[in-house]
Amino acid sequence: MRITKKTLKLILLTSISGIAMGFVSKAFLESLAFVSILRESNNYLLYFLPIVGMLTAFIYKNYGNGAQRGNNLIIDSIHREAHVPLRMSIFTFLFTILTHLSGGSAGREGTAVQIGGTITNKLAQWFKLDLHDKRILVMSGISAGFGSVFGTPLAGTFFGMEMCFVGKLSYEGLFPCFIASYIANFVTEALGTSHVVHTILSVPQMNLYNLFVVVIASCMFGIAGKYFSILIHTLKRFYAKVFENYILRAFLASIIILIIMFAFNFTKYAGLSTWMIDAGFEGKVNIIDPFIKFLLTCLTLGAGFQGGEVTPLFDIGASLGGIIGQFTNIEPSFLAGLGLISVFGCAANTPITTIMLGIEMFGTTATPFYIIAALISYYITGHNGIYNSQIIYTPKFRYLDNHSKKSIEEIKTKNVKINVENNENDDIDNNDNEQDSNW
Repeated sequence: MRITKKTLKLILLTSISGIAMGFVSKAFLESLAFVSILRESNNYLLYFLPIVGMLTAFIYKNYGNGAQRGNNLIIDSIHREAHVPLRMSIFTFLFTILTHLSGGSAGREGTAVQIGGTITNKLAQWFKLDLHDKRILVMSGISAGFGSVFGTPLAGTFFGMEMCFVGKLSYEGLFPCFIASYIANFVTEALGTSHVVHTILSVPQMNLYNLFVVVIASCMFGIAGKYFSILIHTLKRFYAKVFENYILRAFLASIIILIIMFAFNFTKYAGLSTWMIDAGFEGKVNIIDPFIKFLLTCLTLGAGFQGGEVTPLFDIGASLGGIIGQFTNIEPSFLAGLGLISVFGCAANTPITTIMLGIEMFGTTATPFYIIAALISYYITGHNGIYNSQIIYTPKFRYLDNHSKKSIEEIKTKNVKINVENNENDDIDNNDNEQDSNW
């Protein structure tokens, strides 16, 4: 194979982005751990949530320069020539930390992906890469961010190749994504970062009963992932429609979160809430835990706070799996592991990443179950997802072939318009009926 100057340049830039992302992930994880401990020791910090919400809305509205699109802007930069401002990496770092300091229920992958995507977009611009090489470099930045933040470089490799599409794995980015993800994770760990490890205590036999439970559980994981993404996008549209003033919108949305937290004593679900993963694996989950985390995270992200979706999805999936394990007399850690990877994977529309995440986090013994859970939950989700800019290359079902080559956002916008038109037609029909009755 002949290695060209362009290839060498791309490999070099990929390595640079991996090194840079390793240092950033270390700083980000340390900052996140510090503010999380600080908030857990000082509950009064929760009262700053409305202030953080309004400040986030103000800065992004007036100085964001498109950064408010978050991960979707990074995806846009792969599909077309979308401008990614350098300030995006600074804003998402600072405001994610503030979100967690004030108790917003959010994650961390969004920040890592945005920073990795911003770094690689700028490298592509500075070194004048063509569109093809730029796409590959940005995908490697996504891989570097995901792999180093979660300590899963293998899953990070595939996440960068899979995140921007539905029904497509972009193999052109395999080697660069692999390099970036492993270098970033190596640097992060070399700087002293240690990632939490969860273990599946035992994997059940592949008999009819266990298979039936896994299939039913996978359907539930898919439903959770599907409605998680739907509710977040619905809340964003609802708040934007009801409150025209964006500052008032952020304030009132934050107040709603605070009222729910304090009225029902839900403060332990603030922030990352990774204790839920431990509880799920130990089979010590309260049946309401995943539902509360589901609601608070949707309210937080729907209100416009910075952070990510993946860690809350891990919480929801692991706790939901642990509950199913308790009720079905199957090892809770096994179903918690399946739930952790599947609820995330189906909401992100990344089934291959889901399988690789299971192998990397829990070993290869349960691989057949990872595949079953990943595929079932992926199809249950339909054409929904947490990343609206994903382009559907291979529709999940034949009756959805008309969605091919469209983004999830385009499909949802079209459906909303159709519903509005139908409602208007219904109103006209009702008015006609009333006039006929009066006549």
